[in-house]
Amino acid sequence: MTAELEKQEEEMTMEQAVRFLKSYIARTGKTQTAVAQELGISSGALSSFLAGSYKTPHTIVPKVKNLAELSEKKKVALSDPPYVETTISKMVGNAMKYSHLREKIAVVYGDAGIGKTQAFRHYLKENSLAVGITISPTYASITGVNELLAERLGVRERVARKITSELVSRLKGSGRVILIDEAQHLTVRALNHIRCLADEAEVGVCLIGNEEVYSKLKGSGKADFAQLFSRIGMREPVSVHNITKADVGKVFGAAQLKEDALDILSQICHTGYGLRGAVNVFVNTAAMFGEEITAGNLARMMREMNIGR
Repeated sequence: MTAELEKQEEEMTMEQAVRFLKSYIARTGKTQTAVAQELGISSGALSSFLAGSYKTPHTIVPKVKNLAELSEKKKVALSDPPYVETTISKMVGNAMKYSHLREKIAVVYGDAGIGKTQAFRHYLKENSLAVGITISPTYASITGVNELLAERLGVRERVARKITSELVSRLKGSGRVILIDEAQHLTVRALNHIRCLADEAEVGVCLIGNEEVYSKLKGSGKADFAQLFSRIGMREPVSVHNITKADVGKVFGAAQLKEDALDILSQICHTGYGLRGAVNVFVNTAAMFGEEITAGNLARMMREMNIGR
């Protein structure tokens, strides 16, 4: 809740009400007539109030305060929920900490849309020594990995072997850790390159992705994969089944939803849509129904989005 709204909850003055209305009109692009309808007064009364010439402003100030509170609730509802520590983000975080502190390789793998990437971003935000890269098919090769790491570490070399040598030089003794999101896109050769880089630089690496990344690390049991697989110090499988009702309550806590609405969102979390699907349903429901984020409206939005059919 903003400091402005906290002041409004105590007591809104006429000056605060006028400032809010002018800001609200500018921000939303609504006409004075439309805002007057929201307040339940005439457009003439609103014009007079804004001009400071309305004879009984104390009758309009409470209406403006209610509009301000509703506007704030809608802003909260229409935004993706902020990061909170959930069961899954804690599991991912522990794996990243393990890699960082023990200088070992960890792998976190499992379902999509359950908060792995949010945990990855949060760790990067909170730890200046963490080096994070996100792999796409374009950067799945050794060259791609080197380019991403070189960019993060300020390496300006252009020759492949010199890039690797400089990366090792900058990482060794730095206390850093390499975090790699969407690691399932990496080729097996790139994974081996990362393992060699980590060995030479004596830093930890945490690979985050879906089941495919672990399958690549494990290989088919052939000797070619033994050296790579043997380097895994920690593996952490995660899935939609790890999401608890308490996690859902934390994620959507700011919206102050009723229990039946949280039940609907929890059900979505345990489908293939995961937490990301629940957030999408929540945001779309807020966009369509405003503050009326009820179980019924969430269920209606699920039908609109063909979720649960």
